[in-house]
Amino acid sequence: MGEDPPVAQRLTSTVPREYVHRSALSEVLLTGCSRLAENRFSLTGQWPRAHAYFSPTAHRHDLLQVAETMRQAGLFLAHSEYGVPLGHSLTSWDISLTVLPGRLAVGTVPAEVELDVVCSDLVGRGEEVLEVVLEFALRREGELTATGHLRLSAAPSVPAADTPSMPPTPRTVSATLSPELFGRTSPHDIVLTEAAAGIWRLVPDPAHPVLSDDDGPIAHLVAIEAARQATHALFTPARSDLLITEITSSFVRQPDPLRPCWINATLPPVPGSGPLTVLVAARQEGRMVWESYVHGDITPKLW
Repeated sequence: MGEDPPVAQRLTSTVPREYVHRSALSEVLLTGCSRLAENRFSLTGQWPRAHAYFSPTAHRHDLLQVAETMRQAGLFLAHSEYGVPLGHSLTSWDISLTVLPGRLAVGTVPAEVELDVVCSDLVGRGEEVLEVVLEFALRREGELTATGHLRLSAAPSVPAADTPSMPPTPRTVSATLSPELFGRTSPHDIVLTEAAAGIWRLVPDPAHPVLSDDDGPIAHLVAIEAARQATHALFTPARSDLLITEITSSFVRQPDPLRPCWINATLPPVPGSGPLTVLVAARQEGRMVWESYVHGDITPKLW
């Protein structure tokens, strides 16, 4: 048996922030990675007990934090295991996640999580174009907490065109809309503003510390959050308790952050107790950009 490694080598630290496309170390959720087989990996991470955005309630870790953990795992593996250079563009096309709410309770210490990741349908490597599908099983204290699916592609970044671009549309959120309508507590976290009956305009904040980073809004996190907020807006808090347990999002094309994007959520025929499914669609200039299926449970409050 060899000697124990020095203490400094056994201390917990985050993975490099550059590998998960985060500018702030405080937003890095992964702490380590090991290879189990040729295309299977075990990653570790930690969720804080409190977070300015990922804790919409005081009792349960946020579903979007699960999505961000999986996103970071996909980016990290693309760079560290498949040789994608840091300058390349990485794009998420499909993402789905299912959570077990009982396993998301906030405890007395930060949550230590483990991710078992299997990569398949691998095309390309290194500086070539890369495409990969990742399947996730996330565990907390050894118990399954969430599962997920992510399809990524990577390619060399395309230099910006010399032609003038459209100025970004100013972010305007209706002052009459309460954050609680969207399942949030702060107006700064709202990504939708009302445009017409049943239609919302997507207005993500390009300076948001979680939903955006150096390159602007993070498309698939914004899509998941928009789907969640649009679903909450269908059911006023005074009428029901809404618990979202699954979101599946698919991109037809990547959204253009400089052009208006319209969000429509389809209400179930007869909302009531029990499981629900809501279809949330995003369109730009009349063309589909992405769509999300939101699943959960709704239980009317009794007064």
